[in-house]
Amino acid sequence: MDIAKKYIKHFKTGDVIYEKGDLQTDFYIINKGKVQLKIEGNDLILATLTKGDFFGEESLNSDHIAAYTVDVIEDSDIIEIPYVYLVDMMKKNTKIALKILKKLSEKNLKILNNTLLMKKKIVIVDKEEDANEETHDDAIAEKIPSDIKAYLIIQRSNRIVQLIKKKTFLGRRDYTTGFIPDVDLTREDEEKYISRKHSSISYINDKFYIAEEPGSVNGTYLNGNKLNTSVKYELKNEDELTLCHLNLKFKH
Repeated sequence: MDIAKKYIKHFKTGDVIYEKGDLQTDFYIINKGKVQLKIEGNDLILATLTKGDFFGEESLNSDHIAAYTVDVIEDSDIIEIPYVYLVDMMKKNTKIALKILKKLSEKNLKILNNTLLMKKKIVIVDKEEDANEETHDDAIAEKIPSDIKAYLIIQRSNRIVQLIKKKTFLGRRDYTTGFIPDVDLTREDEEKYISRKHSSISYINDKFYIAEEPGSVNGTYLNGNKLNTSVKYELKNEDELTLCHLNLKFKH
């Protein structure tokens, strides 16, 4: 790895390392950061990869055609190893070859599971096992008319959440007080950067609006633009939301 680090490259959030169909002749090892593998117009997220994961195995094929698009979702340091050097490493050290095979197997299982999930159109409701009981607030909350369909796609996990209330809170659960936001992002926010009640989406006069909640930290962004706290911004179909570092897409 010390030798391989001479091939290290730095990528910023939002960079595209390569796109599906590109000629691909390098192998990549993530030393820091996160990337996502996507296909089908970049809407289907196959897998999210982080430190220690590999991608770019197409470089080992004879046609070297990329099988998916690779987007950087967190500033990353990535070792980009030319095909010729990779083959030489694998010949000299079987442990490297075995580790690569193991990691690629794990990644392919992630891709398989995510693909099957999308094909079956399983909508995972954004609730934990202990959140099945309706709270008083849930019981009295106004609902969006049933003919209005709006969704959030949480890109890190590819989870789809339908918006059903006229005011929906997004954030991270508080195990001390028992507070659970309507869209609970605890699982996706491993770093715990998102606030308990980070932002809200409101349905007013047939339109949807997003607002950052008072006391929220680390920022809320709409299509890359930082929101002012407590100000409502209208949402359009395909708008990109970012809560601190977590990307979501609004569908309506």
